[in-house]
Amino acid sequence: MSDVTFTRPEYVAAKNRWRLVRDVCKGSETIKAAGDVYLPRPNAADTSQDNRERYDAYKKRAVFYNATGRTKHSLVGAVFRTWPTLTVPGALDYVSKDIDGQGVSVYQQSQSVIGHLLEVGRHGLLVDYAAVVAGTVSRADEQAGRARASIASYPAEAIINWKTRQVGGQHLLSLVVLRETVDVDTDDGFGSEQVVQYRVLRLDVTGVYTQEVWEEGSSQAAMIIAPFTPLNGTGQPWRVIPFQFLGSENNDTSIDDSPLYDMAEINIGHYRNSADYEEAAYLVGQPQPWMSGLSDQWRDHLEKEGIYLGSRAPWLLPQGGACGMMQAQPNALAKEAMDSKKEDMVSLGARLIERGSAVKTATQADNDSAAEHSVLSLVVSNVSEAYSQCLVWMAEFANVTGETLYKLNQDFSQISLDATILTGLFNAVQGGKLPESDFWQYLRDRGVIDPEKTDDEIRGELETSSTGLGLDEVTSNGGKPSNP
Repeated sequence: MSDVTFTRPEYVAAKNRWRLVRDVCKGSETIKAAGDVYLPRPNAADTSQDNRERYDAYKKRAVFYNATGRTKHSLVGAVFRTWPTLTVPGALDYVSKDIDGQGVSVYQQSQSVIGHLLEVGRHGLLVDYAAVVAGTVSRADEQAGRARASIASYPAEAIINWKTRQVGGQHLLSLVVLRETVDVDTDDGFGSEQVVQYRVLRLDVTGVYTQEVWEEGSSQAAMIIAPFTPLNGTGQPWRVIPFQFLGSENNDTSIDDSPLYDMAEINIGHYRNSADYEEAAYLVGQPQPWMSGLSDQWRDHLEKEGIYLGSRAPWLLPQGGACGMMQAQPNALAKEAMDSKKEDMVSLGARLIERGSAVKTATQADNDSAAEHSVLSLVVSNVSEAYSQCLVWMAEFANVTGETLYKLNQDFSQISLDATILTGLFNAVQGGKLPESDFWQYLRDRGVIDPEKTDDEIRGELETSSTGLGLDEVTSNGGKPSNP
């Protein structure tokens, strides 16, 4: 009996690691909702209601400092400080606005993909196609969205099974099983419920790519869409599965390490230390008054009348009596453990959380920066290559030719706009020594021009403008045009 829900052993082994990093990056609410998965109970053997309430208070007082999530967002932001380079034939211009059929641009989708790779080190992209009859697709069909290729993004948890087969001198994907969750409307039309289905991508024995869809049932999954053969822009079947694996190390089918896993582990340790520290501060943090030398009569008298604290409420004690305030010594052990783990997170790449105070030479700073971003650079390179390949497949579906390229920034230093360089580049354009498209790309990278504007759009705006850019008026007044 076939079991479409089968998962590879390496997938099962990696799921717990993925869950840890995912939860840590989501933040405090997710971590605390997981309860003793991340914060063990101080007395797990005691199942009484009092102990459960004590644990809830213990967990509530703990502080989760999300260094891992902030680091991820900072690294993604560093990549998109300079806008990516997108080159596609005219028939694929829509990818800059809608690459997945749901209004998500290639830029937004790739941001999400980089975040996934930093978290778990694995992701997948499926270039999906509408059914096409033999022959080419009309431009009207493409513009109306009736025959557009799209890229669907799949997290690591959704890719449950895969196989490869050697064909000639290369290994090709022969099977990919994707677990999907879809919303189905309820009978009243207002609510919805989630249904699990499995999309199966195969390369059959004849070398033809097919798809089929199964739906998870109460006892076993059942096929709901029989195998069908997607066709390219000329009506021919595909000879490869247009699915692209992405990894933190390379883009093959193997599961790569999570770049943020070590930091997430230390982040959880920091959270546990915080729980102990806050518990100690709550229990013994307040001063405790004490008295000695009291007879039973004095004790009963004070208990009856009550004891008040403050300079206007003196304590009347018998001869030989004494009193004082007991203050616990600071619990430095838990605090030192927290500080140590915070330093460990910094050394693992969280430089945007806390920069070192030591003075460094320029060479040392450059070397540290290169080491910090080496993993990020590799992730960015893998994403660029994966999207470039997917764009090639999309062009094949649309039956168009032309250059396809998607390249993300790998220089993570802060980019500034230099007036002198700007003037020199503009003069080079006017002198015919630099293409205007390269000059416009320079301005896109520095946020002067909307990154999503094409060269044709810029040219059209300039032609309809009577003032132009005014760059020939750049002078020594800070690089700004002179006032009229």
